[in-house]
Amino acid sequence: MVSENIEEYLECIWELTQDGTPARTTDVAKKMKVSPASVTEMMQRLDSLGYITYEKYKGVTLTDPGKKIGETIKRKHRLLERFLVDVLGIANDKSHDEACRLEHMLSDESERRISEMMNNPTTCPDGDPIPALDQLCLNRDEDSSVLSELSEGDEGIISHLSCDDPQKIRRVIAMGFVPERCITVEEKLPMGGPVLVQVGDCRVALAKEYSDLVFVNTKRQCQKRHRHGGK
Repeated sequence: MVSENIEEYLECIWELTQDGTPARTTDVAKKMKVSPASVTEMMQRLDSLGYITYEKYKGVTLTDPGKKIGETIKRKHRLLERFLVDVLGIANDKSHDEACRLEHMLSDESERRISEMMNNPTTCPDGDPIPALDQLCLNRDEDSSVLSELSEGDEGIISHLSCDDPQKIRRVIAMGFVPERCITVEEKLPMGGPVLVQVGDCRVALAKEYSDLVFVNTKRQCQKRHRHGGK
């Protein structure tokens, strides 16, 4: 299990590298409010754990595992700030410290429920983006196909969502189209009409403008459910 201290460092590095350049140890020290020597020691540790690539005098970049942790903690932090301010009525200038305390304890399930309850907010109170939707769209799968191009009877696992239109993404998520969910194409109406699918336990008629945003890996098989009492 990753310690809170490591999560804090990876979150800090994730934020500092959003411009595409390596993070300098002096910037990490300033943001974390610790000594440069402490940062250097932690960078060497994170490098040995495989979370970062650290080159002395050149800076720090995150590996894929490090990026995932850093982005996850930052997402929880900004979502919590939104929840604290909008739902609990806590002053914006106090929400940051409170979110820092809570972000490490918030489970993925609680995070998802808070986000859904708040209609999947896209920014924190300061206007910084909450990377939840981007996270869903980063999990690209070379074996996936767009839902609108599948044939009747095709089934598979939703791999990712297109990021072209965040508002439409929020809508398809609300309808149950989330990564790792089983989906089956039951019927395709002609002339560019909607596609009728079984997604999870629900049947949904999805218009083409939305089915173009959902990507499905048909090489991954759905786990068959055993129904009792049905025909």
